Amino acid sequence: MRYKRDEAFRFEFGEPLLARFSMDELNGKRVTSSDGEAKIVDVSLKGLKLCTSLSIPVHGNDVKATISFSLNDNPYQVSGTFIWVEKKLNEYYYGIQFELEEEIQDKLLNDLKTLGKNMANQSN
Repeated sequence: MRYKRDEAFRFEFGEPLLARFSMDELNGKRVTSSDGEAKIVDVSLKGLKLCTSLSIPVHGNDVKATISFSLNDNPYQVSGTFIWVEKKLNEYYYGIQFELEEEIQDKLLNDLKTLGKNMANQSN
């Protein structure tokens, strides 16, 4: 687990976490999209880094999405806004900023702490 200095708590997965996402809004207008497959590279209480083979029109657009994943067998369905994109080879990496209620933030924090402890115990 690695931490970024400018953020209180960022969990970097050794093996990316499988996720699904769908776009909900483009420049303030509701849109319907099919689910896309993705991997979560890292996550914090403020957002996550998502990796997918799909190109999403992030530059110059306000794109909101719903991301679904499981952490410690707990399902999550979170909303967020695409902030940045970086292309590496045939994959796109996106920074997504969460729009989370405090209750979900608390649940996510507890699950990340549990996951971190479990990973630390496995490496000992």
